[in-house]
Amino acid sequence: MAVTATPQIRILYDRRKKASSTVKGSVEIEIISNGQRTRLATGVCVLKQQWRAGEVVNHPKSEELNQRIKDMYNDIFGRMTSMSRVGVIDLDVIKGSKARVVDPNNDFLTWLEERIMMRGVSESTRRQHLVMHRCLKEWGVIRRFEDLTTRNLKLWDDHIRTKVSAQTSVHGYHKRLKPYIFEAIQFGLIKQNPYETLRIPRGHSEGVKFLTEEERDRIAQLECFGPVEKARDLFIFACYTGLSYADLVKIRKEDLIKQGDDYCIRDKRQKTNVPYTIVLLPQAMDILRKYNYCLNVMTNQKCNENLKLIAHMANIHINLTMHVGRHTFATWALNRGIGIETVSKMLAHSNVTMTEKYAKVLQASVVQGYDVLKAAANA
Repeated sequence: MAVTATPQIRILYDRRKKASSTVKGSVEIEIISNGQRTRLATGVCVLKQQWRAGEVVNHPKSEELNQRIKDMYNDIFGRMTSMSRVGVIDLDVIKGSKARVVDPNNDFLTWLEERIMMRGVSESTRRQHLVMHRCLKEWGVIRRFEDLTTRNLKLWDDHIRTKVSAQTSVHGYHKRLKPYIFEAIQFGLIKQNPYETLRIPRGHSEGVKFLTEEERDRIAQLECFGPVEKARDLFIFACYTGLSYADLVKIRKEDLIKQGDDYCIRDKRQKTNVPYTIVLLPQAMDILRKYNYCLNVMTNQKCNENLKLIAHMANIHINLTMHVGRHTFATWALNRGIGIETVSKMLAHSNVTMTEKYAKVLQASVVQGYDVLKAAANA
């Protein structure tokens, strides 16, 4: 139904006015849109003295019950917002997503999770696919195979935008779902591809983010302690090795190989299984020794959280993440005159094309060209 007025969502307690000090009243969420009204039970029932100012009080599980109500309200609000953006609100979808029982043979979400766990991908990729699955599950509208419609995927697209802002990130959710849509068609579980008439723009990447040598050294010289120090050390290790977080936390002392005066590591990338060999520079060796040759001291998420503080401390004005360390190594190596094919092998890229993005960012040949012009102008 087309939207002609702003939908209203509110929490109701004891709508039938039967609650007392001994009789419980139920808590519901009421939705009003275009003259239509529907109410959804939250499953929360409390005595009259246990409800005040729109929330549960004086109850042994007050916090848990209030969270349940809040989660359901936010879920409904998010889906109503998504529908409003495309100008169509269907209260039956809202009501049905909570009330209906899904036939196990028609349960898309369970099937999707099983296929994700069976898929031959790296664990980091599998985690990304599970994030996509969780987003679908939390939204609650697409649960059965028959729910896989172009309309619902468009509404899901709007829901994703309440979680992430970059178009590249939005596109990523759809990109991870599409292979399973194709599998469902091949298995005869759905007849038509719902993405056939739905175009999701890829968006434009913000480009490669990296630090200059001066910025890297500024971070290395910071005086910090505890978790912040650990995150800083892991980041600097990435800056001097080019390793991703998933690869550097795998390192153990027995992985080190002595080669002349240097120590090397030969391994395969966690993400692509491409083999690599790196020489550990003195700065990297110092960090390894500091942590007794085990850098698995903090999750990637916690590292990135602490790196935001580190960026502030060092007056760095980009979104600092562990992967920026890998980019910093690549641009540093190219700036120092190392050939692109060699840098590609250092990073264990599957082809040189992947490495070329760093050269494009640096535009070293452009800078050199202006140096020539500057010399000519001053002659």
